[in-house]
Amino acid sequence: MSETSYWQRTTGGRGLNRRAFLRSAAVTGVGAAAFLAGCKSSDTGTPSGGSATGGAASSGAGIFAHPQAKRGGTITDVGLDPTTGWDPHGNIGYLTGTITEPLAIKLIRHDYTGLKTKWSTGNEELIVGELAEKWESPDALTYNMTLRKGVKWPDQEPMKGREITAKDVVYNFKHYQLPSSQVQTWVANNIKSVTAIDDSSVQFKLNRPSWRWLGDLDSYNTAIQPEGLYEWAGGDVKEATKARGGGPWILDDYAAGSVARFKPNENYRKYFGVPYADRLNVAILATGAPRLQAWVSKQTQFYAVQPGELDSAKKARPEAPMTSNFAATNTNALFFQMNQKPFDDIRVRRAMSQAIDRDGWGKTLQFEYKFESGPITWGFPTWKLDYTKMPADVQQWLKFDPANSKKLFDAAGITAANNFTVHMYPYTPGYTPEVQLLMDQLGKAGMKTTLKVYDYNNWLATAYTGKYNDILYGPDNLDRVTQQFADRFTPKGERNHSNVDDAEMTKMLKDFESVKGATEAKPISEAMQTRSVDQAFAVYRPQPVSPLMWDPTIQNYDGQGQIYYQQYYRDAFNWIA
Repeated sequence: MSETSYWQRTTGGRGLNRRAFLRSAAVTGVGAAAFLAGCKSSDTGTPSGGSATGGAASSGAGIFAHPQAKRGGTITDVGLDPTTGWDPHGNIGYLTGTITEPLAIKLIRHDYTGLKTKWSTGNEELIVGELAEKWESPDALTYNMTLRKGVKWPDQEPMKGREITAKDVVYNFKHYQLPSSQVQTWVANNIKSVTAIDDSSVQFKLNRPSWRWLGDLDSYNTAIQPEGLYEWAGGDVKEATKARGGGPWILDDYAAGSVARFKPNENYRKYFGVPYADRLNVAILATGAPRLQAWVSKQTQFYAVQPGELDSAKKARPEAPMTSNFAATNTNALFFQMNQKPFDDIRVRRAMSQAIDRDGWGKTLQFEYKFESGPITWGFPTWKLDYTKMPADVQQWLKFDPANSKKLFDAAGITAANNFTVHMYPYTPGYTPEVQLLMDQLGKAGMKTTLKVYDYNNWLATAYTGKYNDILYGPDNLDRVTQQFADRFTPKGERNHSNVDDAEMTKMLKDFESVKGATEAKPISEAMQTRSVDQAFAVYRPQPVSPLMWDPTIQNYDGQGQIYYQQYYRDAFNWIA
């Protein structure tokens, strides 16, 4: 966001920037049989920017118009079953949010076309209004939004093609704030009230100033659902037959563990001119061999290469373009229950951090890695503080020093008689050797550990949501600064896996939110990063560079622009095949 726009009246998103962060991801699931058929690609040659239904497109058609995009064809990719159901307000993270994203319409969107500002690692991106046509902020706590007129829900029950109104927006954000409705509350927590002024005007009142709030409305669980949906669905939207949304796609067919097929939402297409493709097929594929096999056999068009797979993927598809600088906004770390012994002792946490050989990590696992200090990952280059710029007495906790690590363990009373459990879900084949390497390094410094592996459902229900003892090893899939800080360090944050309740960090979080823009926020973020390392709130492992490959029939595809939790939505706008 520009430095002055927070306090100024603005319309239509002009001049409003937000940081678009790129995600590396490992998509998981089971089964592939139903997907591996009928995924053909074609091009009808319809001129871009026009109406896909034959009539004149409405004024919204130009918002997402891409002059190089082509009509027709099928987007084929891989994804994960919506473990928490088809309710976008209940998504626990991008792994389940990705599959519901094609259905989503939101107030605010990133400019996915990349025409105004080219996509690159962690760059500033212009945001545009999707359902919101324009907005103004007369003061630091008020946002008045004017909705686009004539945007209609799909011709499905219970909406039946009616116009989307302010009542739908109010209904959503009240439901969104219910404790039972969603796992991640970092956007809703700051909403004091939401009021429909008339059918096309909505007013948001915030609890506190937040220069990031407007851009944060483009999250995987801020999709607008039709008024009355939850009552019609019987209280929740777990079944695929009740999956609804006002976005570019409609769920056409779903077989759990196999495939989700989508068709265009013609009402959205008529208004906005997209999606360009005629079909979207998402295979529910396990990581490793099934996903690699689908790529090799040309059944999928995109492939995020995992450690150990690069040679096989390149040999099988040498013609496929690839980027090896795919930004990582998620990271894995050792988290621990800081509110119980022995992890309430800073010596134990610092000893764990010094036990990890970050510099030797990539050589050990035979994959390209980048040094990671946490909590901001290298996918946020303008926000991440280089650890070498931290004070020397803080840097020391990131340096591999097994001898001093053992001294700290001994001083804290950690002996071989202690045995700590490490809780993990193996998202990718590479996770198991990673955590075993970490455990081995901890063991050499004097901390004995035992691994406990979960299946995905049990992981979500227990360890991931904080119901674990001792140590958690897992991904922190966070796509923006809001989550990187607020979710990790607010005492009740959903991603506060280490149960951090630090008065100094809490004060800095409030300061970070209440300043006027990025310039003022940056030194605060650097102070928070320094304190996180100094206090060893978590032990971050180095971050892998995730090569991304794509089918050569997709022209001018920008691998840097792939945001995994919203990839299918973006491809609806940029389909160049």
